[in-house]
Amino acid sequence: MGKLILFYFILIVPANLFGQIVLTIEGTEVIDTTTGSSFGIVIPRSQATIFTYRNNSLTYVNSSGYILQAGDETPAYTNNNLDGEIITGNRFTWNGQDETSTTHAVFTGFNLNVVIKYNYLYRTPNGIQRKSDGMTDISGVIAYNIINNPKVGIVVKGMNGIKIFNNTLYCEYNQEQTYRGLIDIHTNFDGGLSAVSTGTKIFNNIFYTKFRTLNIKIYETACLPGFESDYNLFWCESGDPVFEINGKKLSFSEWQALGYDLHSVVINPELKDLTDFVPQARLDYGKNLGAEFQSGLAASAVWGKTDPELMNQDLIWQVGARIHISPGPDTKISVYPNPASDVLYVSINDDNLTYDILKIYDLQGKILQQYHIVRGPNIINLPGYFSSGIYNIALESDDLKRYIKKIAIVR
Repeated sequence: MGKLILFYFILIVPANLFGQIVLTIEGTEVIDTTTGSSFGIVIPRSQATIFTYRNNSLTYVNSSGYILQAGDETPAYTNNNLDGEIITGNRFTWNGQDETSTTHAVFTGFNLNVVIKYNYLYRTPNGIQRKSDGMTDISGVIAYNIINNPKVGIVVKGMNGIKIFNNTLYCEYNQEQTYRGLIDIHTNFDGGLSAVSTGTKIFNNIFYTKFRTLNIKIYETACLPGFESDYNLFWCESGDPVFEINGKKLSFSEWQALGYDLHSVVINPELKDLTDFVPQARLDYGKNLGAEFQSGLAASAVWGKTDPELMNQDLIWQVGARIHISPGPDTKISVYPNPASDVLYVSINDDNLTYDILKIYDLQGKILQQYHIVRGPNIINLPGYFSSGIYNIALESDDLKRYIKKIAIVR
């Protein structure tokens, strides 16, 4: 089969009083050279299991099948036996050459409340899939994962209540190479089912496309009830971001006109590279999602046999999987919140910075508003006629180099 498996830690605890076993697989390396179909790593699920898959490395080249198969494709007696499974800190790599491959990297079908966090997926044709016959997630989440160049990044198929928070998704395929979205949401018609996917929540993600491939694709309007998407960052190197509902392609403005992503921004995240996906600066465009989801990947996080380094969100939440350290109280200049709505706070915390003028420019360089500022905190009331969009602010003084920062205003 061409498979090399190095096992570092596997723990199986015999059945307890409630018939559950505990299965932990940690620190393994799998290199599979099978070019055809492969079942991948198949997780036993004949009985209720508390399952954790942590800090493993899997490299595959298969044209179909799976990399990690931790769930079912159809209704069966094994359904729900991996409820609450945790898949964290793993690296999934697909090095295959078959451009028609449908290989599923992280498959968790017919299980509830699955937690998929802090993973790195590279070139996996079908990245993360949550699938069922209409089950409803309560406590599961897909959060702080980096999904690098999939055919489809995250699939919600016949599942309700799926949370997709603070992921970084990047795609360099064009529309001729993939008809899928970075996130696909659709009804599960497999085997005669008709299970819709309602209540999907998409917050604080980075969507980055090289070409105008779809960011979010909702196949049927039946999947729209309870759907929310907001506080995300979108960027396309080739033009306006694209979305799709029920076969109709939508521009970002058309998508917003339907009530989605009203607080989101279309802005270049200015990543240091397209491998580690570390922003050059904080991307303070997110929404506070609560303490449960506060810990993201640190800018310095790497994947190995130990947990990747984490960093907590602070008062202003950042988007994407990587979280920069808080600027701290000794930051010389603080500008927040970003995005802003009606008020912008500008604090100059260094006696040597004698800025006295703040100007707001549009992206064409036209001065829209000017304010007098002083050292210390300043409250800038943003005019009501400013529309939602990206602006530049400049702090100016006769004796200092101009300080320029890009901000978003959301109305």
